Amino acid sequence: MLAASGSQIYRCTLRSVGKRGCFVAIGSFLEKNYCRHQVYNHHQQPCRHFSKQETPQLVSITDHLDELHKIPLADVRNFCIIAHVDHGKSSMASRLLEYTGNLGHDRQATAHQLGEKTTTAYNQDESSAIIKDNTDTSKETGSKSSKHKEIKEEITLLDTLKVERERGITVKASAASMLYKHPSATNDQGWILLNMVDTPGHADFGVEVNKSLASIEGAVLLFDSVQGVQAQTLSVYDKARALGKQILPALTKIDIPSARPLEVALAVSDLFAFDPDTIIKTSARNRIGVRELLDSVCENIPPPSPLSDDDGTMLRAKVIDSWFEPRRGVVCLVRLLSGILSENDRISIVEPSIDGKGPQVLKDNYSVQELGLVIPDRIRTGKLHIGQMGYVVAGLRDPREARPGSIISLQKTMQTLISTEMELPSSAALTHQSVLYASVHPMEGDGFDEMHAAVNRLALNDTGLEIHQTAGSSNNGGGPFLGPGLRVGF
Repeated sequence: MLAASGSQIYRCTLRSVGKRGCFVAIGSFLEKNYCRHQVYNHHQQPCRHFSKQETPQLVSITDHLDELHKIPLADVRNFCIIAHVDHGKSSMASRLLEYTGNLGHDRQATAHQLGEKTTTAYNQDESSAIIKDNTDTSKETGSKSSKHKEIKEEITLLDTLKVERERGITVKASAASMLYKHPSATNDQGWILLNMVDTPGHADFGVEVNKSLASIEGAVLLFDSVQGVQAQTLSVYDKARALGKQILPALTKIDIPSARPLEVALAVSDLFAFDPDTIIKTSARNRIGVRELLDSVCENIPPPSPLSDDDGTMLRAKVIDSWFEPRRGVVCLVRLLSGILSENDRISIVEPSIDGKGPQVLKDNYSVQELGLVIPDRIRTGKLHIGQMGYVVAGLRDPREARPGSIISLQKTMQTLISTEMELPSSAALTHQSVLYASVHPMEGDGFDEMHAAVNRLALNDTGLEIHQTAGSSNNGGGPFLGPGLRVGF
């Protein structure tokens, strides 16, 4: 195989990799994902051109909230980040938010500057000098050194629960919307609306992963460059494949001294049948590959498909998640499938057909008190349009009234929606089965009511809990000596 750089031609050695017979060049220039070399096949014909794109124009969703409705559905990308626990999902999600300007213009400019510098240094085989270069840059800017340190360390912005920040793991899925300028956009502004969902990696929170995968079209699958492929990597990959999601492979933590990016990439290629050239090398700590990951999402993840009977007027919003807040009641995270949702609209909730049963409309209806986007802080916009993800506060008191996968529509059109059998996308998130059960009993005989109330409060923020009351007999769990209790499924 021959490679040309300018007027020079170099010869590279090739080797076979795995059962698929993939060929990977040993030449160092092929290990640099973005180099200005022209690669030729054995017929002396160009087979791939690696070129660096122009520096993207800085754009932030916070500056264009009133113009988001102009973005067509073809320029929307819904994706999530999946991986084994502690493989850097939340860290990478935070870097994406920083790079797209969701955290402020100063941090966005710094992220672009440092990201380009560290990525170039790594591609030039100077990864050992990356941290040193960042330190020197901070010293040169004087008062900005502490600011750079703060930016470098704050990499878990989507982990909002106390236990998540204390233990460094993601327990509950969260989402955020971003705006990114990319050549693949069809609108005049050249904007892509990115709706990102961050997911847990631990096996105990599989319901959260299912909810995330049910609301997106593609997933970024992260592989730790040190630890390689692990148990939950295979688990989340199988879930995404079973749902027909587009999967983008990426390596993380490539700047760690003990990282094995080439070895792990070859193992991933052999095990998952990914093309080694498509595996993106990233590092959240030093912002390596963040731009390349965003470009890959825009180019490879398909936009959401419009509903077959969408006439532009019928509102259908799919509930992604819901949780309870003491002062506001239930907050729903929704994705607009069709129509427009506005504040003061009167809405009803319907659960789509499951296991052959027809759709079931809940008897209560609610008035939308507040809605807006999540970036990841909430920004009140007053309206949500097709393709957007956002939050809705409508006075609900129990999250189980708006379970993930339910459909929100206007009360005045609900009868038409049901009678004409308009499309109501079903969701796997509505049908999950607990795999672990615990029998819970009070310490004191008269403490059942207090315990039951406490478990119900816990269920307000975890719709995946399955709760059944037991009578205390030996046939109902707990045995005759423990008295009445609860059977809780996870």
